[in-house]
Amino acid sequence: MQGTQQHGFFARQPLAAPGKLTIASLLGEALAYMLLLLTIGTFILPLLIVALALLVVAGIIVTGIRWTPLLGALAGSGTMIGGVFSQQYFLYHLTHPAEGWPFLYSILICVCALLAICTGVSATVQDYRQTNRQSPRWLPFPFTAMGGFVLGIALVTFLVQATPVAGSTTTVNGEPAVHMGVSSFSRASVTIPKGSKLLLIDDGSFPHILRSGQWENGTAHPATEMGAPSIQNLRVNGPPVEIGPFTTAGTFHIYCTIHAGMNLTIIVQ
Repeated sequence: MQGTQQHGFFARQPLAAPGKLTIASLLGEALAYMLLLLTIGTFILPLLIVALALLVVAGIIVTGIRWTPLLGALAGSGTMIGGVFSQQYFLYHLTHPAEGWPFLYSILICVCALLAICTGVSATVQDYRQTNRQSPRWLPFPFTAMGGFVLGIALVTFLVQATPVAGSTTTVNGEPAVHMGVSSFSRASVTIPKGSKLLLIDDGSFPHILRSGQWENGTAHPATEMGAPSIQNLRVNGPPVEIGPFTTAGTFHIYCTIHAGMNLTIIVQ
């Protein structure tokens, strides 16, 4: 009976430090996915599915079956290959530190995934090959390095956010332009000359539906603004679009109906 417990497919071992750290990494990654889902302002089902899958894998490792930490390594690899580097919204967040929290959560997902890979493999090897179940001496070093990296990235992010955006308007071939990310405009307001059009550039194939009006306290307020071109359910999903011309001086507003808080103020002078 004892030999079966030691060598069978479902043989169990008390969780050592690498196994516990694998569980902690998966839980941290799942939490980062959930926070990212809440922050971006739109519901993305794959994010929820991945977060729940990570929780399931962590629960399986808790059983102590000695090969299960390898599942944690595979889960970390899967989220890196099939999620972080193949989904355009992840790449967008990772390359736009000025977004703040979405950028930090995406970095945290990468860090936790890498830790799950390293500790999952280490825990599996330890369960099968080592009689000594003490923590490896090298184990604190990657965690210290990763912690310092995350703190450094957080500092850079907050510095970028604290730096005011230059007042000049971006132009493309002489035409005023504003970029759009996953769920926000690149800037809250833009100033354009009277009689000009405004070019809206989608930085990825991110779906947006634009209308005249604005979000206020989480509630959308459609509006018909005198002197401004009427924008009603203008769909943007990849190619740039033009709105205008704006022939009357004044302050006008547009918003995205599917991303709460996504407002743009257009000042015509």
